[in-house]
Amino acid sequence: MNARDPAVARDAAECRWRRRSLWLLVILVPLAMAVVMHDSARTWWSGRARIAREVPAGGQADLGGASWRLRALRMAPLPAGKRIPENAMGVVAEFAVQVRDADVRKNWAGCEIALEDGQGRRWMPTRVLPLPRSEARECVLAAGSGPKAGDTVRIRHAFLVPRDAAAALRATVALGPQRPRYLRFAQPPTLVQ
Repeated sequence: MNARDPAVARDAAECRWRRRSLWLLVILVPLAMAVVMHDSARTWWSGRARIAREVPAGGQADLGGASWRLRALRMAPLPAGKRIPENAMGVVAEFAVQVRDADVRKNWAGCEIALEDGQGRRWMPTRVLPLPRSEARECVLAAGSGPKAGDTVRIRHAFLVPRDAAAALRATVALGPQRPRYLRFAQPPTLVQ
């Protein structure tokens, strides 16, 4: 066989093509992963409540076309039971919200009321604690009721938290379109017996 043999030339061309393909894979696979991960990471990063705006005790702050004020943050020890763990505290957060922009459904999409402690732990509302009926509603239900500009809406959520964390809790409000910004109220919970 000599170098001018068509089979040898074809084999050499095929080897070059395979080598180029492998090098392209080395470049294109990480590039494709970066493109896909960048979009996912950006969505994750912007969808989390990370930048807190501190609201002093008794104060109010604007978020999502409304002025939010924490009316009360009350806690009480709970006896352990079927659905209540040992050493649990019940906490109720009540807000008075003055609506300024009538498009509440859009502005409050993904409304999330939570409790946060100094270590960054978060607790979401629970339905385990039955609350007495009142005009106060959960955040999503209040937004869905279609309040108009100028209306004052009462929002109330109940939480189950460990007793050791209860005294250091702060109420937070995060709204989907406003993320990563959210409100954190400095008012500590008051103990109710």
